[in-house]
Amino acid sequence: MSKILVTGANGFVGKHLVHELLDNSCEVIAVGGSQVPALDAPEGVKFMMLDLTKPDQAKQIDFAGVSGVVHLAGLAAVGPSFDKPMEYIDVNMGIEINLFEAALSQQSRPRFLVISSATLYDPSATQPLSEESPVLPNSPYAVSKLGQEQLAQYYESRGFEAIIARPFNHIGPGQGLGFIVPDLAQQIVAIEKTSQPEVAVGNLEANRDYTDVRDIVHAYRLLLEKGRSGEVYNICSGKPLSGHEILDGLCTAAGVKPKLKQDPAKLRPSDTPLIAGSHDKISKDTGWQPGIGLDKTLTDVIADWRQRD
Repeated sequence: MSKILVTGANGFVGKHLVHELLDNSCEVIAVGGSQVPALDAPEGVKFMMLDLTKPDQAKQIDFAGVSGVVHLAGLAAVGPSFDKPMEYIDVNMGIEINLFEAALSQQSRPRFLVISSATLYDPSATQPLSEESPVLPNSPYAVSKLGQEQLAQYYESRGFEAIIARPFNHIGPGQGLGFIVPDLAQQIVAIEKTSQPEVAVGNLEANRDYTDVRDIVHAYRLLLEKGRSGEVYNICSGKPLSGHEILDGLCTAAGVKPKLKQDPAKLRPSDTPLIAGSHDKISKDTGWQPGIGLDKTLTDVIADWRQRD
């Protein structure tokens, strides 16, 4: 049985990843931060609430016997990074340094899967984007992720195996507000209950590559097992969709037809028209393929928001 450390385990992706690992006979050490509620840890999971921005707290993790680390912790929403650039860079890069250094202090060198982001690709590059496509970060969040990748390369020189994942947009049940799917889903469910006539939207023209979070965490597990150290892997569906298509799918799942209202607060300083990826590399190296269709994802999202409200 493998012992896997998951940081950010009480976040959107982390909760799904914990279950993916448990379902595949892994022992899990789950570390979460105080920004979101504590993980309701399933049986067999050791959960720790730590502030990983502080080196002394990162060193409270016992790396003995840990064979792999999936590093999810950090600030994840792109929009707020424009107003808090230094915070994003300090937090996202600082946590990673603290984790690697904590492992080194215990003479431990587990295999790391560092979660980066497809947002750092040059938006003018030829689509679909491969791992060889040029990078040109267009947000402080993307800058922080590029820094995380470079840190992983540095710690490889210190004797670690490190794999980098660049997930594209991931969606599904449990996602918090601040992203297009949950922001729209919350309003649509409110329409069902209050007859609210309008949905406030940002830019629905942009096309993004969406993958169900449950497919994403399956990819993470396979990369930790089969990915090649030092390599970068895209995780994506390869099928870009516009915001209009996402909204239409959510409305169909809920059975409503709202009016739309443009909300300037939901518009970003920069918003690339098209981002689409290729998952050929991860499919070749691990056998991973996206398996959950958009209709199921959006139906599950609406069901999730109905339960929350």
